[in-house]
Amino acid sequence: MTPSGLGFLPNRSGRTVRLAAGTIGRLALGTLVLVFVVQIIVRLLYRMLPTRFLSRLALSLDAPIRRRFLSPTVVARRIGLRVGMRVLHVGPGNGPLTEALSHTVGKTGRVEAIALDADGLQRARAHLAAAGVENASVIPSNGQRLPFEDQSFDAACLDSSLGRVADAHGILADIWRVLRPAARLSISEIISDPAYAFRKSVETRGEQAGFERLEYFGDAIAYTINFRKPIVALQP
Repeated sequence: MTPSGLGFLPNRSGRTVRLAAGTIGRLALGTLVLVFVVQIIVRLLYRMLPTRFLSRLALSLDAPIRRRFLSPTVVARRIGLRVGMRVLHVGPGNGPLTEALSHTVGKTGRVEAIALDADGLQRARAHLAAAGVENASVIPSNGQRLPFEDQSFDAACLDSSLGRVADAHGILADIWRVLRPAARLSISEIISDPAYAFRKSVETRGEQAGFERLEYFGDAIAYTINFRKPIVALQP
């Protein structure tokens, strides 16, 4: 005897909902994969012909992938910050990560962001102003000599920034200078960004600058590497 013969009706509505949810999920995943593939192609073209148009196109396509795999909240959490810390942020982009860092260190902490270009400077400042962030500031820099005193920061953060400075070795050496002993250097990268740096390259550069590797989060698509300035730096 069928379920209908017993007085029950098949749960067609539940099956329909599950099918619809599965279809939406597959469409969302397919769209994400398509955006990711297009972004990789644009990134390769940008490497061969770094025009302003391709740069903006790559960054606009990067946004949905970054929200999925390397959001500001995720990056801020991975660094291991504490309330009251003073943090250096190199390359704030549009400002969301600087905002997340400022919330993490609290009102007694502070974030000093270094913008690597004029557009980034204006966008980051506008974002922080709109968000009402008072314990963070953004200043321009050429990515070489940092305008801060020796051993004046508890942590430094670079998110898709190392590949955008002309002298990666020089900026890491200067970050070493401004970090206190035992302070953290956190470098995050996502493959959809035009300036993506491979993990091995980042690890090598960090170690050559004198930092010790501490932690690794993520995978080849999006990752974070935390380094530490050795305590031995206290010694003369």
